[in-house]
Amino acid sequence: MRIKSLIAALAALVVSSSAFAQDDITTLWNKAAAAVNAKNYAEAVVALEATLEAAYNADNFEMAEKAQKLIPNCYFRIGLSKVNSDPNAALVDLYKADEIAMLYNDAKTSRNAKNAISKVYKMLGAKSYNGKDYAAAVEVFAKGYEANPQDTELALYLATSYCELKDFENGVKVYTDIIALEKRHSKFAEPAAKAKADLSNYLLVKAQEEFGAANKEAAYATLETLIGADPTNATSQMYRLQKAAEMQDWDNVIAWSELALGVMTTPEQLSDVYYLVAVAYDSKNENQLAVDNYNLVIEGDKLAPAKARAAE
Repeated sequence: MRIKSLIAALAALVVSSSAFAQDDITTLWNKAAAAVNAKNYAEAVVALEATLEAAYNADNFEMAEKAQKLIPNCYFRIGLSKVNSDPNAALVDLYKADEIAMLYNDAKTSRNAKNAISKVYKMLGAKSYNGKDYAAAVEVFAKGYEANPQDTELALYLATSYCELKDFENGVKVYTDIIALEKRHSKFAEPAAKAKADLSNYLLVKAQEEFGAANKEAAYATLETLIGADPTNATSQMYRLQKAAEMQDWDNVIAWSELALGVMTTPEQLSDVYYLVAVAYDSKNENQLAVDNYNLVIEGDKLAPAKARAAE
């Protein structure tokens, strides 16, 4: 009889403790919810984390899930509140928000946190960038780019900073990644166009300097990088053909002409390419192919010499 009484007492104690735990969880949740509604996110996150721990201990997974849904956004809001007053402290909370959001499969908050992180780094790097201290700018912008490579404004600043430092390897990589985003969504069309233009400017100048230093192979490699990143760049295609012709690299003129013809948009541009190809075949004593290409020249300042040569 005593044993039965003891078992009954223990069972009652377990039930009582469980009920107390559930009441405690509810109290914590209500406190957290009130703080969230009042936008007191610092207080809310403390109560939510306590709710989460208590809920897990009590195997109350429904309440644990409710707490999980709110915790990442609280850290995000805390971080946002510090951006102007203490951006470095803001970053700590924003990284925390992203980390927990990914852990809890909260894609929206993770995306928001990443956007905020890159914006903070843009703010922190702006003074160095505007003052042309590109080494310092790279150090800051690279962190933001790592967190959010789809922040194309920051990415363009970073790529420019790399190229100004003559770090073309990293600059080209970032520009190329920006250009590639255009295939994912039309909203990236404008920054992709800017990336193409900036990349072209930097690499054409680099190639010109390499040609000027009699480093032909390096210049050709630079132009190959540019054309690989943006095959539609008619300027780089034509420049490469002209330099190859100037250096009498006739095989390269012929080999590169097909790709160039595919991006020329006017009869005059096409005629300029055909003329260079004709000169290449002419110089290789392949007369019929030379004549065939001279006859394709129909406009521009190469028309008269092309007709004259074809008639010989």
